[in-house]
Amino acid sequence: MAFSKTQFETFVDSLGLNFFNADELLVGRYRPDNGPPPVTIWHNIVPTILILDHLREHTGCGIKLISVYRTEAYNDPEKNKGRAPLSQHQAFTAIDFRVTGMKPDKVVPILKGWENSEWFWSPLDFQRKAVKVSKGNIPFGEMPRKVSAGVLGCWFTFRGFVKPYMKQNFTHLDTRGMLSGEDDDGE
Repeated sequence: MAFSKTQFETFVDSLGLNFFNADELLVGRYRPDNGPPPVTIWHNIVPTILILDHLREHTGCGIKLISVYRTEAYNDPEKNKGRAPLSQHQAFTAIDFRVTGMKPDKVVPILKGWENSEWFWSPLDFQRKAVKVSKGNIPFGEMPRKVSAGVLGCWFTFRGFVKPYMKQNFTHLDTRGMLSGEDDDGE
């Protein structure tokens, strides 16, 4: 199915974001070998962008998205040193970003402090899909969540990975969820 920017904009609008739009989630779309995310995995980005929206509100600082979805060809670690062969960007669960006026080592503790403790609201009861690339299955699990009876949407907690890249001055956030073998407490 061909990518429809109008449908993607409608999808992003349905998330009720305060600080981000569809164009920002398509950053890098026109880079060589890259493209937009397939419609089948649009739901995968929901918890990640909702957490960043909350971070923007929490810090009061601007946030610039610098890398979101990557095709397998664009992510190729043989062409682009430092990229993980099973990158969460290929599953549309990861965002690299900069926070205006904050170094990554100040951003990371905020996000890690929310892991397994903060509940986030999604107006969409998202259904995430695993992604397989030629290098294997991207590590992926579900987010701990609860659905309120009779109410559209769901509550979820953050489970994923956060990493500061100090030299490049950006932070990586992904919501890979609970991986196989983990329990709800992460032990």
